[in-house]
Amino acid sequence: MADILSTIGPTTENIKNLKKIVTKTKFVRLNGAHNNLKWHYKICKLIKKLNPNCKILIDLPGIKPRTMNSKEVLIKKNEKVMFLFGKKNSKNIKKIQISKPLPNFKKPKNFSVSDGKYIFKFVSRGKNYVIGKSNESFILKNKKGLNIPHSIYDNKFQERVYLKFLKKIEKFQFDAIGLSYVQNHHLVNKMRLRSDKIIVSKIENEQGCKNLNLICKNSDIIMIDRGDLAAEIGDNNLYNQTIKISKCTKSYGKLLIMATENLETMIFNNAPTKSEIISLSFSKSLNVDYLMLSDETATSNKFLKTINWLK
Repeated sequence: MADILSTIGPTTENIKNLKKIVTKTKFVRLNGAHNNLKWHYKICKLIKKLNPNCKILIDLPGIKPRTMNSKEVLIKKNEKVMFLFGKKNSKNIKKIQISKPLPNFKKPKNFSVSDGKYIFKFVSRGKNYVIGKSNESFILKNKKGLNIPHSIYDNKFQERVYLKFLKKIEKFQFDAIGLSYVQNHHLVNKMRLRSDKIIVSKIENEQGCKNLNLICKNSDIIMIDRGDLAAEIGDNNLYNQTIKISKCTKSYGKLLIMATENLETMIFNNAPTKSEIISLSFSKSLNVDYLMLSDETATSNKFLKTINWLK
């Protein structure tokens, strides 16, 4: 039976709720892309005080572009939106600033934000922007990831971002580092030279799938991030690729984490859907070692009910 990997966030950061989490789960996750360093230091210290045996995974901020709108933005159906990094642009169009440069990519049919949740029809691109037409009306929140199918990310830039963050948290009490958008084993090996922590490699794009064998061989734990992975390789490829990743991971005797929307409906409901139950059973059949809870334990007031149901 798989164990639980709980994400700590606004709902579970206070000592009362944090104590409930670390007494029920052996492994917790902090997302380095959210909150400040002071917060991460405080939470790490508190977790180890409450339960010294609880392992802490810190996801290192990667180079996936994220939205930087300070307020929620209404995007209307069929509205053209420019996702822009850096320099201002004179085009008369709604603009959303993004946090990182765009990856390399060929002209896609569509791209998305928020783990593939909101789809845009590709219109055009420039050196530092991409323009799309929204398929639906929705509210865009801050720090939502921009996913462009078949992207190739700059490995050297990724390495610099990781090392910079690792240096800032070297005195923190934690046990594992999560590497986003791992595209080859070279990045894994470079991080191992710089850190003695457990390395969790997140498979979430086409290049990671292509170089899967050596990534699994050189990592300690593999995470299947179904949200980003589906947005990058297409929903129609997700099922087969999930099986492929799990088989490769287990062939090397490595631990496997299944992430994204494991029990998302329990954020609002008291019981999961039948689809979620079948999905959990599928994960069990793949010998998944950890089921990751994200917003289920980071932002939901029903976090304890969700954990108890899953246990």
